Amino acid sequence: IITNISKRQNIKNLLQIAAAYGCPTIFVVGQKKFEFDPDAVGTDIPPMLQNVVRSGKMDIVRFDKLEECVKHIDCEMKAADTNNALSAKPTIPIIGVEIDPSSRNLEEEPFTTSVAFMMGNEGSGMTTKQMSACDGFIRISQYGGGTASLNVSVAAGLVMHRFFHWSRGDAVKKYCDIEE
Repeated sequence: IITNISKRQNIKNLLQIAAAYGCPTIFVVGQKKFEFDPDAVGTDIPPMLQNVVRSGKMDIVRFDKLEECVKHIDCEMKAADTNNALSAKPTIPIIGVEIDPSSRNLEEEPFTTSVAFMMGNEGSGMTTKQMSACDGFIRISQYGGGTASLNVSVAAGLVMHRFFHWSRGDAVKKYCDIEE
């Protein structure tokens, strides 16, 4: 979920990172100054991703408000997954990347299903509204003595990389019929 990101270059980087890890859908809330139409004159979609978006390999779904995006993820995605249609838990949980007392460590790979990740703003982190939309949080452990902050696209890259390897391992286990 791309929302409340101030810098145009960070939005471009987030799109490139999502594409690099095979993310099929990007949810965008607001971000009205960024042109997400790959065919528009002056598009902000990086040139190397324009055909990816045009071909439907990466879908960009826009919303005006975060509540609309959350409802879409909860309702539409749940409807697409008939196995979990009656589950009380969200089919696609929204996981915020934020330093919070309830955050789980990314290194623990706390994933159980597909996830919609939401990053915080470059300067101020996640808003209260963003945090209340999340079903859980993860944090990226840092071991240096500096500030506990990373560039939003660097943080997203770390999260997507870890998730990709978790999901690939899960898929390999299923394919090879390996039980733990």
